Amino acid sequence: MRFFRKPAAPRAGAGRVSVVVPLYNHAGYIAPAIDSVLAQGEVLREVIVIDDGSTDDSARVMQGLTARDPRIRFRSQPNQGAHATINAGLAECGADYIAILNSDDVFLPGRLDALALRLDAEPDCVLAATGITFIDGNGAAIANPWHAEALAFRAGQDWATALVNANFLMTTSNFLFRRDLPARIGGFAALRYTHDLDFALRALALGHRIAWLDEALLRYRIHGSNTIAEDHRRVRAEWAASAAAYLTLLWDRPGAAEPDWDAAAAMEQVFQRHDLARAVHPCMAYLRRHGEARLDLSPLLADQPFRARLAGWV
Repeated sequence: MRFFRKPAAPRAGAGRVSVVVPLYNHAGYIAPAIDSVLAQGEVLREVIVIDDGSTDDSARVMQGLTARDPRIRFRSQPNQGAHATINAGLAECGADYIAILNSDDVFLPGRLDALALRLDAEPDCVLAATGITFIDGNGAAIANPWHAEALAFRAGQDWATALVNANFLMTTSNFLFRRDLPARIGGFAALRYTHDLDFALRALALGHRIAWLDEALLRYRIHGSNTIAEDHRRVRAEWAASAAAYLTLLWDRPGAAEPDWDAAAAMEQVFQRHDLARAVHPCMAYLRRHGEARLDLSPLLADQPFRARLAGWV
C-alpha cells in the first residue's frame, strides 16, 4: 500500500505581511487571536498590537504575550476608537501587505499566505478577503443566516451594490491590502460601526478591485459586546453616510465616467429595500455642498447638528 503525502500549501515568502491588532477590552480573547497570527508562519513580518485604553486586563494579558515571539510589538494609548487605532498601526507597518485582526477574532491556518498569493497573482486588485466561519464567545461554531443571505444576494450584483445591501466582508479582520492603499485612498474614517464598509467602498469608487476567496479562513466571534450589536439607529446612520460617500465619490471625482444607470437603479432598489433613501440623498447633497466626498476628509462626521438630523432620517 502506498501512502501519499498531501502537497504543502503554497507559500508567499518570508516577511510579506504586517498584521495590525487594535485591542480593546478583550482580555479573554486576545491570546487566541495572537496565537492565530503567529501560527501563520514565516509570511508574517510583524504583529503590531495597540491597546486602545482598555479598562479590563487586556494590556496586562498582552504584556505577558509579548515574550512569545520577537515579531510582536505592543504599546498602549488613551482611548481613541478603532479607526484611529488601526490608522496608527498602519503607519508602523513595513511589509508588502497589511492585514488587520480585531482582538476577538481568529485567523485560520494559511490565511495570510493565501491572500498574499492572490494579490501577487492579481496586480489590479488592492484588497483581498475570504469566506468566514462564526464562533460564539466560548469558541463554539455557530450559524449566521444573515451572512448566508448576504452572500446569496451578492451573486449577479456588482461589488458595491452587494456591500451596501449587506456588508458580507463583515469586519476589518477580513482585510488584507497593499501597504500603499491608505496613501492612495485615505485611511479609515471616524466611523464607529462602518469604517470597514466605507474603506472598501472608497477603494471601489476610486476604481480599484477587490479579490475574494471562497474558502473560509477567518473565524468571526459573535458575543454580547460586539460593537455592531449597539444602537441600530446609529449603525444605520453610518451605513447611509458610507453609501452616500461611495456614490458621490464615484460620480463626482475628477475624470469620472458617465454613471452606469443600471447599477444606479440597482443601488436605489437597495436603498428602498432598507428604507435608507431619505438619509442617503441628503448626505450626498451635504458632501457635494462641502466639496469633499471622502468621509475621512469631509466635515460631515464632525458636524453634530447634521448627524442629529441624519439620526432622525434613519
